[in-house]
Parts: sequence; structure tokens; C-alpha cells
Amino acid sequence: MSQTDGSRDSVLGRALAVLRAVGGSATPLSRAEIARLTGLPKATANRFIAQLVAEGLLQPVEQGVRLGLGLFDLGNLAEQQGLGLSDVATPYLAHLYEITHETVQLAILDGLGVVYIQKISGSASTKLNTRVGGRMPLTCTASGKVLLAHCKPDFRERVLRESGFARRTPRSITDRAALDRELSEVRRRKYAVDREEFQTGTASVAVPVLARSGTAAAVTVSAPSDRLSVPTVVPALHATAAAISREIARVQPHLDR
Repeated sequence: MSQTDGSRDSVLGRALAVLRAVGGSATPLSRAEIARLTGLPKATANRFIAQLVAEGLLQPVEQGVRLGLGLFDLGNLAEQQGLGLSDVATPYLAHLYEITHETVQLAILDGLGVVYIQKISGSASTKLNTRVGGRMPLTCTASGKVLLAHCKPDFRERVLRESGFARRTPRSITDRAALDRELSEVRRRKYAVDREEFQTGTASVAVPVLARSGTAAAVTVSAPSDRLSVPTVVPALHATAAAISREIARVQPHLDR
């Protein structure tokens, strides 16, 4: 999780680096792992971890530390103040789930990764290694490829320079030329497909949620790769994304700037 901009040198930047390292892991992280992932000296990482634990933003567990409930409280405050894209989108995501009966997710770009802010699934849905609030790679997820395809070129360069390619499965894209072709195709057809690039046995399709300022989010449907029909789910995804875009403009205009 290396960062080269000046924000990394600030106290806030280093604290965020620690939180993002912990939040990006599916399991608790040890202090040594946090120091390695953030590039901070061990003593500095330990000091920030202790401060974040004291504030309730990290929680000590037997295996190390994980995100604390203090972050959940802050998230609730943000929702109460009208900053919740997931609240705006959830009724439409629920309708999409009723149509497809597959796992439905809403994702946004955050830092150099994609973060899922809503997830709806049922007992028959495919089991995805994702969670609300979890950070995943941009280059091997359908939602990540949609968001990356509509970013400015200099941001894409930064992602590849600082994060590189995530090889989650043998099908993950790990070649720059292949990624450029894929992102060009995403922009042309207005949706992205992940066929076992993120998780073996699973396929996903994602489309952008558009706002006046650009792409606000991505809506994704995921299913077992032998069950997912791209031609079937794409129209439903586009209809859902369009409805969310209209609702953003109607009730949350600050999200559409």
C-alpha cells in the first residue's frame, strides 16, 4: 500500500494508511503486517495503532487488530446527515435482486481500490469473498474495471504504478496491454465482465452509475460462472443504474456534483 504523494507524510495520512491496511484485509492483521503494508517504521506503526485503538477505530483481537466499532458509529453519523449513497440506491438494488436472485452489490472508488457499500444476497446466491466496507482490487473485479475505465488517465497510471495488478486467480489480468484493451471495451459496451478473475467459479457483470460529475458508483450482479447470463442481466443492471442516477439527482443533489 505504498503512496508517493505528500498526504502520506501527514499525521492524518499515516493514520488513514493504517486504517486502510486493516480494512483491506479479510482477517485481522498483526502489528508487523501493518508496518509492512503501510511502509511505516514499526515504532511509528505501533504508535498509530495504539492511538486508533484508544479512539475505538481499531479493535484488538487475538490475531492482531481489526476495524473498530468507532468507524461504524462515524458511518452512521454520515448516513444520518444525508451522505448515504447506499440509502438512495438500496430500494433499486433490492428490486434488482428480486429480478435476478443473484448477489447484488454497489461499489465506489476509494483511494486506489474499490469499496463495496451495499450487498444484497440470499441463501441461493453465490458466496462471494466480499463484504460491505471491504476494499478490493480495481483490475480484477467487474466493478473495479467499470470505475477504472471511466477514470482520468493519470489516475489509472497511479493505480498501476502504486498498486499494480492483483492476481487473485489464474484468470486475473496481469498485463498492461490486456488491461488497456479490456478498459477500452468496457467504455464501448458500457459494462464490465469478470469471469473468474476475482474468485474461481464466480462471474460478475457491472455497469456505471452516472452523475453530472462523472461515474458515481458501480452496480454489480455476481453468480456462479456457469449460471450467469450476461445478455440477461445487462439490461436489468442498466435500468437499475439509471434509476439510481435519477434518484441521486432528485433527493441527494450534493452527490451529483
